[in-house]
Amino acid sequence: MTQIFINGKEINVPDNTSVLDAINISGTPIAQLCKDADMKAIGACRTCLVEIDGIRGYPASCSTPASEGMKVSTKGDQLDFIRKGVLELTAGMVDSNKEDLRELSRTIEANGADSGTWNSRIREKIDDSNPVFNIEMESCILCGRCAQACQSGHQFIGAIDVLGSSKQARIGTFMDRPLLESICTTCGQCLSVCPTGAISTKTKVSEVSKTITTTCPYCGVGCGIKAQVSSDDTIVEMLDDPENDSSLGMLCVKGRFGYTFVHHEDRLTEPLIRRNGKLEPATWDQALDLITEKLTGYEGDSFATLCSAKATNEDGYIQQKFSRLVMQSNHIDHCTRLCHSPSVEAMLTSLGSGATSNSYVDYEEAGCLVIIGSDANSNHPVAASRMRRAVVERGAKLIVINPRRIDMCDYADIWLRPRPGTDVALLNGMANVILKQDLSNDTFIKNRTEGYEDWADIVSKYTPEYVESITGVAAQDIVAAAHMYAVPPFSGSCLIWGMGITQHTMGTANAHGLLNLAFSTGQLGKPGSGISPLRGQNNVQGCGDAGCLPNAFPGYQTINADSVEKFSNAWGGHQLPDRSGLVVTDMVREIDNGRIKAMYITGENPLLSEPDLNHAEESFKKLELLVVQDIFLHETAQIADVVLPACS
Repeated sequence: MTQIFINGKEINVPDNTSVLDAINISGTPIAQLCKDADMKAIGACRTCLVEIDGIRGYPASCSTPASEGMKVSTKGDQLDFIRKGVLELTAGMVDSNKEDLRELSRTIEANGADSGTWNSRIREKIDDSNPVFNIEMESCILCGRCAQACQSGHQFIGAIDVLGSSKQARIGTFMDRPLLESICTTCGQCLSVCPTGAISTKTKVSEVSKTITTTCPYCGVGCGIKAQVSSDDTIVEMLDDPENDSSLGMLCVKGRFGYTFVHHEDRLTEPLIRRNGKLEPATWDQALDLITEKLTGYEGDSFATLCSAKATNEDGYIQQKFSRLVMQSNHIDHCTRLCHSPSVEAMLTSLGSGATSNSYVDYEEAGCLVIIGSDANSNHPVAASRMRRAVVERGAKLIVINPRRIDMCDYADIWLRPRPGTDVALLNGMANVILKQDLSNDTFIKNRTEGYEDWADIVSKYTPEYVESITGVAAQDIVAAAHMYAVPPFSGSCLIWGMGITQHTMGTANAHGLLNLAFSTGQLGKPGSGISPLRGQNNVQGCGDAGCLPNAFPGYQTINADSVEKFSNAWGGHQLPDRSGLVVTDMVREIDNGRIKAMYITGENPLLSEPDLNHAEESFKKLELLVVQDIFLHETAQIADVVLPACS
């Protein structure tokens, strides 16, 4: 810890803390316009000037490191005069008639500055090409926050920067093209950090009465969001959450702007019951009474249920418990079956757990990242930003394995392009190099693995030259990738994969190949290493953990005599089914065979996700009872006997 004095007040701060951060920790107010809490200092606004004993002039506190015994003053006649002058010049850069200049307005008022002494009309340019937000230069003070957030502070995209100089300085894109024609992903990070409202949404935000901190409902990254809610309980804006460990204050376009579905006019608001072939509104009592009456007699293998990976752990847990305890059926599944079941199967077999082994912190601490079968920039944008941060800021190596070019290739040290369907051969080829060139972690192999000799014998024939003939990847590139992964420049290596290798006839084998690479090099169970399958829906992991699987109770406890007895005792001593149930694809077959007669579906739309949609529709229409619970009347809900509205 470092001891520092702020206006005579003694405080202790962590080492390597800036003077500005120390001032903020002490609770002392000070002007600060260009420094965002989550970004490096650039010293552009010059409003956080301080006086430090023994240092000449008035340094910017944001870019000055705190040192032991330092005595800092944030106030003084000369210092206040300089700060006031800087703020007046800053204020003069914008249109004083704007209704809300946000942080700038508050800072000017707090420091007693006038409206401004200089006004440039050359920067009146407005870029309104983006469908969600505008950039209005008449409100811009050129603090540089937006450019930094886009380039290196958060997202590492680089769509905007400060162009020109002096009175012609402005925020713009490469070649000064409209934002919509740039590489902008509409993540809104620039909007989030703008202190004046120069970057603002096209829709005026209503007055906010409360803030609710929650998790983004889209992909599996788990970004933190802060819903801004009006007095009539309408979400009017979604803000990022800097305290969330997954996203660190970042969001993508979906997380920041994709919330209008919550209040959409097509939302289901009341139960529907099919009467005379037509779905008609009903009360909750009518719907629940009908479901209770109709389900009686369908206990056992006649009943099946589909849970939702978009629902909470609690929802998934109670749904699988209802199926097993009340309906006596293990025919339980969810969308993981259609995306990441190969990963789960391989990880359960090899590790005993189907969960990701590392966190996003490990991405940033890794010395090497391998991303295979995933276009993370499109499907998991915030996770991709954390990968880019590792490469750009920390110098991590990046290996991309993908037959097609993805955006992450721009940051890759090695890009391997195997022929489709040859992933196992490629991974075995890398393993061959690791074993032949003594890059393996023998201690880890000896203490923590089994079956090594059999596996080593298999990969021994996958020489780089042989693998090149199969995959089309040059032998020297296979060797280079194996070295880079097995012996990273620092820390460990992370394996990251997506559905490009799991939604595949060899999906489980692909996942096993990746796991074997981690085992052979010991890249598991230490900082900056691990295995990381990127999940599609926001709670794929939790839904599996909660037991929404046909062959496992909560916690991936395989269905056998011991686990049946354990859960029977926990659930009141009632009898439970003792055989594994059917997966979703087999459920359709059993509907056709007349064995499954009733289904309860939550948050899934099999008439859109099944491989043969026409056949799926014919099959589900054969059910004697179909109950669907969801937020919209989608294709499957339209053929249901009872539709229940769900929470979002």
